[in-house]
Amino acid sequence: MDTATSRLKSSEYILLCGSFEQWLEVLGYAAGTREVLPGHVREFLNYQEQTGKARLEQITATDAAEFIKHLKERTGIRTGRPYSPAHINKYIQALKLFSRYVRETGRSDIGFAIERMGQSRPKPVWLSKAEVQRLYEASDDSVLGMRDRAMLAVFYGCGLRLNEGASLEIKDIITDRKLLHVRKGKQYKERLVPVAEKNYREIKFYIDYGRPQLMQEVKTGALFLDANKGQPMQKQSLYIRIKRLVKIAKVKKKVGAHTLRHSIATHLLQSGMKLEGIRDFLGHADLDSTQIYTHLKNEPA
Repeated sequence: MDTATSRLKSSEYILLCGSFEQWLEVLGYAAGTREVLPGHVREFLNYQEQTGKARLEQITATDAAEFIKHLKERTGIRTGRPYSPAHINKYIQALKLFSRYVRETGRSDIGFAIERMGQSRPKPVWLSKAEVQRLYEASDDSVLGMRDRAMLAVFYGCGLRLNEGASLEIKDIITDRKLLHVRKGKQYKERLVPVAEKNYREIKFYIDYGRPQLMQEVKTGALFLDANKGQPMQKQSLYIRIKRLVKIAKVKKKVGAHTLRHSIATHLLQSGMKLEGIRDFLGHADLDSTQIYTHLKNEPA
């Protein structure tokens, strides 16, 4: 289906698509998302035009369900196969956000109660507390060992995403309140992450005694510095260093920075923290992303 705005005839629909995209930008959605989701809404509104509904007031909740049913019966032009659940779920996400948009802006009180399609996604890998301890023990007393323990404190102890940790600067460590200021979270959202005492000590020790030894001629505020040139560490370098610790610790699971994030979330849930608290800690947009940990907490690691 062509998603071009020019295919829409209704001036109301054309204006709605443009203002919906602006609304997504205000909410902090990434540029790619702001392009894709309004395109899906255009397809939906074009479909309504074809059935004789050219005004928003004519659209009902049933129309959204019928459109999704229509998508499930279609096949991809290039693949010749039915749309995947993940593809259709993007349309469902777009329609739900669109219905929220028209309600919050007073354009309509319509609500689309559409269930997302189930997707066969592998469960996240997570480490036991004993395995996490082995990672800490795999670090040595060198400058790089100090940095390793600070990395573990950030990615496991504070549950940061790889990009968030790579973007940390010294100024983001709020020492008097023992918080991390995450400025470059997902969808550009900022948050403050509490730092437990043990993790705070590891980060502070690295800042005071490890990082100065890595500093060279390059003047940078980045928290994690490269061992050779004192440049800010890139995501790939951080990932490789974590994999090195995993190998030394002889942890057999497939582990990356996100595994450490899954691990702390699971451990927090096991310790009794509410899902809402874990959602805020991890920086999830809603509880849907956090719910997965309820399926992990009672499983053996």
